Amino acid sequence: MFVGVLLAVRAYMAPAIPTDFADAPLPAITFPTLTNGTTGPGTTTLGSNPRPTALVFWATWCGVCHVELPWLNDLAKTHRIITVAMQSGDAEAVRAYLNKNQFNQLRVINDPNGQIAKQFGVSVTPTLFFIAPDGRIAMAETGITSPWGIRLRLWWLGL
Repeated sequence: MFVGVLLAVRAYMAPAIPTDFADAPLPAITFPTLTNGTTGPGTTTLGSNPRPTALVFWATWCGVCHVELPWLNDLAKTHRIITVAMQSGDAEAVRAYLNKNQFNQLRVINDPNGQIAKQFGVSVTPTLFFIAPDGRIAMAETGITSPWGIRLRLWWLGL
């Protein structure tokens, strides 16, 4: 019964997939990145990709994100993880946070004013969107998600 209640609460809290992206694949949107995995600044593109993608909105001031980011950093070695630093300061402040915590595997898009988050209807961190290879947002989740939960969703989307 506890598991049923927990799943019902999580489903209720899950963010709605933005109406602009609910019925059609994401358009190819290219963003500059502060870090692009193990390399320095570059770009990353959302939209269709042969690999399923986890798009994660987080913030330096988010306590739950401090728990989840190390998992995401580790998962980024083998999975396509793109993160958005939401309202966390300028590029230098976010880079300093990433360096201090050794988050060197993450692709990080900086969103200092929350404009990207607004496009996706995100107001709570962490928020995860799982993007299927065809570019559709297939699932959305708010709050802490275990590494196995992320792996399982990405695996499912890759079938």
